[in-house]
Order: sequence, then structure tokens, then C-alpha cells
Amino acid sequence: FSYSVLASATKGFSRKLGAGGFGSVYEGFLGDGRHVAVKKLEGTGTQGARQFIAEVATIGSINHMNVVRLCGFCLEDSQRMLVYEFMPNGSLDRWLFGGGGSSGGSGGGGGGGGAEGIGDGNRSPELRTLSWDRRIEIALGTARGLAYLHEECSEPIIHLDVKPQNILLDDRFVAKVADFGMSKQLDDHDVSQVITCVRGTPGYLAPEWLLHSIATKKCDVYSFGMVLLEIIGGRKNLEVSRMNIDLAWYFPAWVVNEVRLGNLMGVVDPKVRSSASEKVATRLVHIALWCIQENAGSRPAMDEVVRMI
Repeated sequence: FSYSVLASATKGFSRKLGAGGFGSVYEGFLGDGRHVAVKKLEGTGTQGARQFIAEVATIGSINHMNVVRLCGFCLEDSQRMLVYEFMPNGSLDRWLFGGGGSSGGSGGGGGGGGAEGIGDGNRSPELRTLSWDRRIEIALGTARGLAYLHEECSEPIIHLDVKPQNILLDDRFVAKVADFGMSKQLDDHDVSQVITCVRGTPGYLAPEWLLHSIATKKCDVYSFGMVLLEIIGGRKNLEVSRMNIDLAWYFPAWVVNEVRLGNLMGVVDPKVRSSASEKVATRLVHIALWCIQENAGSRPAMDEVVRMI
């Protein structure tokens, strides 16, 4: 798209949906009526340019119902923009954490600052509770999207920034993996890459990625496991404000302790606990804990996760 077309579509970039580490996202309507989110990258350095090229090359070549669709891009003079399908229900973090969900924050110093702005998500708090069944569907959709990236693309793609801010929800709450600014494509025979600049979001980074800069598909599996725990529990994995109070400041460790004590249902979000099946909850918690094993080789592949959910 030309800059003038996108400026017109967004009414002069007047409705900002969110902002991140590399720019802002605006709502717009194309001439053919399509409802879109325009991600305007404002970083002029090499990092911003690399992110733009990575995102266009990666997401422009894939097509799956659980991966957000790139409608096009703009590369005109210093202007770099990505045009996505609009996600009416915003990002998963807003539904799980309510007002605590950011509206396009920096993602803790991470890659593209999250994809929150690609959707609206401006809903009143009382409408924000996701039912237990809907949470399962969102978890399954996210797993399917990641399994597609890992196993079904001509060149496997590692996302490297899986978090609730980067899981978007359409008008039917179908989950779509978004924000490919940090993703890496692997050659057919590669199983890992050593990447010199580790970026991402605290609480979702796999140990080997954080400590040794080794990126594999299992890094995404770890991040998915962390997200799955948040979907089950309805709370963030890290609550620094509680660090000196009790074990619950780090949700995964608290979950392990509760499971050992035989109180697995106590892990489930109280807002949906009464409607949750204990059998299903047990399975999901065990899947999540399997995904966040410290040893990458002990984690399942995403296609296994899909089958188990």
C-alpha cells in the first residue's frame, strides 16, 4: 500500500489502538471495506528495519486460521507499515488480567512490544471473564497456530515471543498468534540457532534462550506452557509485588506445590472454577508443567500438545 492510501484509511492515523517498542497501531478501513489495524513502525534504526523485514517475510508467506493474517505493507521513503486484519476482541491478556492488561506496552523490553493494538478489546470489566470452555478453545487454537509454524511451514518458524499480548481474538474468540518481529526461520535441517541478541518478555523466556542464546522450537513450547498456566489460573505468572510475601509471587512454583498437596483445582481461576471439569483441568495443568520443564529435551513438541489438549 502507498502511504497516502493508509493515511486515508486511518483518517490521518487518528485512532490509536496501542503502542509498542517499535511504534504504534491504528485502526482503519480500506477502500474495499476491510477493517484493518495498521502497525506504523517508528524506529529508524537497524533494529526497526530488521524487525520489519522479518515480519513481512515471515507472516506474508503463511496462511492458517490460528495465525493473524497480514493484508499488506507499506515501504515508502522512511515509512514502514504493516497492515493486519483487525481483531475485534483484542489480545488475550486483557481478558485474563482485566484492567491490568497493557494497551500496547513495551513487553518488558522485548521485540515488537506485543500485538495488543491489532485489536480493540475495549470492553467493560464485567464482560471480560472468559468461560472455562472458551479458555480451552483459545489454548487449543494457540497450540494449533504454533504447531503450524513449527511443523507445516516449508521452513519451520520459531516465534520467540509467545505471550498473552501476542495472542489475538477475533469476533468469535478464535485465537490467532501475532507479532512476528522476533521470529526466526530455520533451514530444513536446522534444529536450533544461536542468536546473539536475546530479547523477549520476562516470565515467558525458556532457560536455554535466556542463558545460552540457543533458540529452538522448544523455546516456544516453554512459552506456551507459561501462557497455558495463565489461561488456567487467570493470573500473571510473575507478581513481583508479592515477591517477599509468599510462594504465589511465582505462579508456576505455586502450582507445582498445590499439585503436590493434592489441591489441583485450587489452581483454576476462581471465576470459572465451578464450571471447570476436574479431569480436564488436571490434564491441562499437567500439559503446562510438561511444557515448562527446564530441560528442553523433556518438553513435548507443539503437535503433541495439540493432540493432548
